[in-house]
Amino acid sequence: MKVLITGITGRVGANIAQSFLDRGDDVRGFVWPGDRQAEKMKGLGAEIIEGDLASSADVNAVVDGQEVVIHLGAAFQAGGPFTPEQYFDTNVKGTFNVLEASKNLGDKLKHVLITSTDATMFKYPEGGIADPITEDSLPLSTTDWYGYSKVLCESLLNRYRAQDDLPGTIIRFANVWGAGEILNFGQFHLSHFLKQFESRTDGAGKATYEILQAESAKTDGGPRLIVARDANGRPWKKHQVEVRDLVHAYDQAVGNPATYGNVYQLGSKEPFTWDVLIPYISEKTGIPYSTVDLAINPTFYEYDLSAAKNDFGYAPTLSLFDMVDEGVRYNAEGGGGIIPTSV
Repeated sequence: MKVLITGITGRVGANIAQSFLDRGDDVRGFVWPGDRQAEKMKGLGAEIIEGDLASSADVNAVVDGQEVVIHLGAAFQAGGPFTPEQYFDTNVKGTFNVLEASKNLGDKLKHVLITSTDATMFKYPEGGIADPITEDSLPLSTTDWYGYSKVLCESLLNRYRAQDDLPGTIIRFANVWGAGEILNFGQFHLSHFLKQFESRTDGAGKATYEILQAESAKTDGGPRLIVARDANGRPWKKHQVEVRDLVHAYDQAVGNPATYGNVYQLGSKEPFTWDVLIPYISEKTGIPYSTVDLAINPTFYEYDLSAAKNDFGYAPTLSLFDMVDEGVRYNAEGGGGIIPTSV
């Protein structure tokens, strides 16, 4: 099978590419000119073509002759900063070019998968979100340029599916962790919240900052974890996803007609709460932790994964505790089981 992956040098794209290469598929990657990770992917056996997603000529050339198109390439927050124009050109125009070129493949096209994000939804209301989030339980409502550009990308796929019967699917990611990255997640660390609250001038914010400073002083400003809770003492809750679970999802979804025209939210096999995970990380790393009630809208949500499980057998296997154990091992040994590339 001939598989094109845009954004092949990112942590997700590289691992998906490796999976398809291991199966014996022909993998082509589309990268920015001068991408420093391109040679690594060539070494793994992928064909690499440079170009610009905003160029219809470049995209038409790279899509030509392919059977599966996995569109991961995008401008997003971690790779920026980007201007609104760059978000529009790369993400929206780029996705239009990918879909138009895929349509032109005709019957040769087996599947095109457009990557989206949970940043298309507002997940941080004042009281959190009590019920598991399904693909359509929250409106696609955001003013952030990255999230909004992805709303437009989803709409484009829906148009091509309805008008041209394109065999297309939308995959939404939760926040993605690679090998070892769970231990460095900012919202697990007291230092993250010290920076967040240091400029607050309101009474609640200033009071929280004083509490955080006092907790930091217990370790003389050294590393310290935090069990984040809302103003009422409820521990935060979040749903993430690990790279290998995403690889599994694409292995299952590609070429599956049951997915055509649908959107799927992917996450790890379970969400986590700070009061359970942080003590475990503390035990494994030796870093002490504090419990603090934070005067901000909480992180409190999880995803209902039943659509992906029912339609294409999505079965994520990694628990958060597995990720912590591997993160400790990865940091100690300086290596891991997946490609630790960065976007």
